[in-house]
Amino acid sequence: MAMAGAPRWQMAASLRTWQIEALDAWHEQGDRGVAAVVTGGGKTIFAYACMADLIKRVPESRFVILVPTVALQDQWAVGLSDDLGVAASELALFGGGRKHPKPGRVNLMVINTGRTHAPPISAAGPTMLIVDECHRVASPINAQALAGAHIATLGLSATPEREYDDLFSEVIEPALGPIIFEYDYNQARADGVISPFELANVAVDLDAGERQRYDKLTRQIGAMYKRHQKGEDVEDRLHHLLRERARVSASAHARLPAAVRLVEQHRRERVIVFHEQIDAANILTRTLANRRHRVAAYHSALGPALRQDNLRMFKRGEIDVLVTCRALDEGVNVPDASVAVLVASTSSTRQRIQRLGRVLRPAPGKRRALIYTLYAAEPEAERLRSEAEHLVGAEGVQWLRLGAKV
Repeated sequence: MAMAGAPRWQMAASLRTWQIEALDAWHEQGDRGVAAVVTGGGKTIFAYACMADLIKRVPESRFVILVPTVALQDQWAVGLSDDLGVAASELALFGGGRKHPKPGRVNLMVINTGRTHAPPISAAGPTMLIVDECHRVASPINAQALAGAHIATLGLSATPEREYDDLFSEVIEPALGPIIFEYDYNQARADGVISPFELANVAVDLDAGERQRYDKLTRQIGAMYKRHQKGEDVEDRLHHLLRERARVSASAHARLPAAVRLVEQHRRERVIVFHEQIDAANILTRTLANRRHRVAAYHSALGPALRQDNLRMFKRGEIDVLVTCRALDEGVNVPDASVAVLVASTSSTRQRIQRLGRVLRPAPGKRRALIYTLYAAEPEAERLRSEAEHLVGAEGVQWLRLGAKV
């Protein structure tokens, strides 16, 4: 498909110093490479800059953008429109239940759909390949989406090099190029790219029934662990019991009213609320709306158009609170958001760091970000204590119990 002349894209924001330096490094590598940029550092804006730069030099260029999730596809769609000026007529979406009738100037694909749809587009004309969270593409099957003779490539990730295998050197680097630029947390803080932040860990109580179930599972875990130490093959059963106990804690009834109280303390501030369960997220959204908060939900049970509308309203300040289930763990750029409430979360440190990044972007008048994490059991508290010891940059860690320090 032939492309018309260069579109009139216009960056909505000026580039930061690191982004200008990274653009130079990308050019020096022949318009190829991976940018390793801390969460919240502005790597998506850097990708827009690379796109705008290439389209000026090669007006007939098209673009294939691969993302690992439908949520990231939504966020890129909104950002391409709002932050780069890509017209709706230029954008084609593939994956997540969407399949554009024909390729566009910019083709935004979930990776598993990109396995079949990306290579033909790349073969039809000069194409730039962009892979967001590129550490997620390094499986042999997902690597099919990287096939093609691209005139330019760009990988984006906070942690592109994989900890447990060699697939960065085997898959990512041959397809996208080497790491051309690294921008870590300390650099971002020094440059004012990331806001100062504080952590507040908030204890909530299990009710009598929840405590009974939790304690019973704890006794069963102890007994099963002794059997495991004796060499019995009970590892699967042990993991099942640990998951069941974690589920009791994560679904504690006290978490929802505690989350509402925390949001109430930050009325008219920009707040992102994270939960693991869609039903609970919907309850929180309705409760906050009944209390006259400007609030919307963002999760996989909503249709694509509504998800994008809610995200766009939050970015523009038309609503103050966004309640989500994992969907915003990666990629969203909402500089004005200053408060995060983690109502329930998994034990993944990577997931928690991603969520912190959602509120670390600086904005005019924003003094610092505040991250609340609710916990209901000692294993959660131990994990939070350990994490705080290793988390660089936190200006303070408070331990609270519904408004009273503990």
